[in-house]
Amino acid sequence: MASRFRSRPAARRRSRPAFFLLVLLGCAPEEPEPPPPQPEFAPGTVLLVNGLPLTAAEMAPLCADILALYPEYSPVHARRLALTNDFLPRLAARARAPESWQRARTACERAEEQLQTLVPHMEEGAFHGLGLALWSAARHLPSGEWSPPVELAGRWLRLRLDQRVEHRDPREERLRISVLEFPYLDRDPQALEAAIDQARLTIVDPDFGEAVPETWKHRMRSKEP
Repeated sequence: MASRFRSRPAARRRSRPAFFLLVLLGCAPEEPEPPPPQPEFAPGTVLLVNGLPLTAAEMAPLCADILALYPEYSPVHARRLALTNDFLPRLAARARAPESWQRARTACERAEEQLQTLVPHMEEGAFHGLGLALWSAARHLPSGEWSPPVELAGRWLRLRLDQRVEHRDPREERLRISVLEFPYLDRDPQALEAAIDQARLTIVDPDFGEAVPETWKHRMRSKEP
């Protein structure tokens, strides 16, 4: 009987190291979780619409023309006008109809072989009548030559600048343009508005995010990357 009672303290002593080890392990600091991987963007990307990137270089020509029209505008306001008049609607339209966008682009590229036989329609006027994006795309073309494919919101174009009547005030400059059009979105304005409402904006560069109006951020449910 005595030997049985003497064995109990020994058993308790043998259990202490394991107990202390468990306590030490329980108190060990947890390893911090690695930060989530940062998304990768093409160099110069300032924002995305449904994952479609827009770069600062793409925006630069239109912004420069806006500042030529209105030198008193700040660069931020010029970006704002470029985004809302052209780039955000254009990317939203492309995101809404990617297959039609690709078919229209292919047709526009293949028109190279038929440029002398296709019948264009004519557009003429100053930037107010032509629209800011079309005016800007056409005014720098060599006179009498067909352009490479040009994308505007909902359509691909081939443009030929037939006449440019310059003026000391660019707002009075008048253009006459031959246009071949390859639409990929219904020309009904409601179709473009629906595309914008369904698009999702991701701001990559905060400097360009500042140029996006708050109403557009809310409409396109913008987010930071």
